[in-house]
Amino acid sequence: MKQQNRYRRFLLLLAMLSAASFGMAQKRLTVKDSITHEAVPFASVYFGNESGGYTDEKGMIAIPKGAVQIRLSHICYSTKSIAKVTADAQTIYLVPKSITLGEIAVSAKAPKRIKNKEVGLMKAKTQTKHKGANGFEMALFIPYDSAWTDTPYIHSILASLDYSTHYLVFTEIKTPIHASLRFDLRLPDAKNGAPRDESIIDGGIILPPKQKLSKDGISLPRPIPFPKTGVFVIVEWITTAQVSESCSLVPSLNMTLDEKEDRTWNKKTFRGMGWRREQDEPVYQGETVREFYEDRVPSAKLGLRISKKREMKHQIQ
Repeated sequence: MKQQNRYRRFLLLLAMLSAASFGMAQKRLTVKDSITHEAVPFASVYFGNESGGYTDEKGMIAIPKGAVQIRLSHICYSTKSIAKVTADAQTIYLVPKSITLGEIAVSAKAPKRIKNKEVGLMKAKTQTKHKGANGFEMALFIPYDSAWTDTPYIHSILASLDYSTHYLVFTEIKTPIHASLRFDLRLPDAKNGAPRDESIIDGGIILPPKQKLSKDGISLPRPIPFPKTGVFVIVEWITTAQVSESCSLVPSLNMTLDEKEDRTWNKKTFRGMGWRREQDEPVYQGETVREFYEDRVPSAKLGLRISKKREMKHQIQ
């Protein structure tokens, strides 16, 4: 019995030493704001070789061995690249972006006498799903309606999400990983029409893991006028778990095939890829896939809740 206890203690000590050695072997980065020196959570860190991760709530991330490059980015900060981590622990400071939003104005409160309305693809039929992935972003462009007599205000971001896990196939993990979601609004780039790398709602809104999005969506801190250029609704999957970009995360995003015009874009940060239209994805170019989708391209079921002033009715005396 004593011998067995000694053996168990030996194994426990060995495991602790191995864990400590592993922790010491991995170099760590802490990402902070260059002005406030506060931690920058959920900053994207690309390591090259189609791999990357996000900083945690304390702005920290472990750098894996064999990292080809280190590029740090965040929607509110200028992108920064460093050659290598020179010490076991190193602090990197990101410079906040100076953003000029042009015609975008911010209102402290919603206009009085309002009537809510939904725009986007929330009411479209769900026909397929897009699995979430670390560092993956999906965007839907919602144009400004020329028939609006008054500029409406955006109050909430809407998304049709699926939190089920029975259909997922996990190759790296045995239990589902629930991602944080960053919802954001961005203007289209004047040259290529893709989402700009500038948030118009102060860096977006984070929905914690396992917190389900209600049918009312996620409210903006304050309403903003609908941009005359149209606006992109963005959803980004974030996890600090050590998984690759190919690993499926929960929730998935519901998609429709009924849209004739493709206004959906996606971005794969940890594959070193920028924004591209959903219809330009190589997967949809294959004959088998095209036949399966009947030459239709899935569109993201995202949307906005907006309001506009009610028209005053004249009383007849």
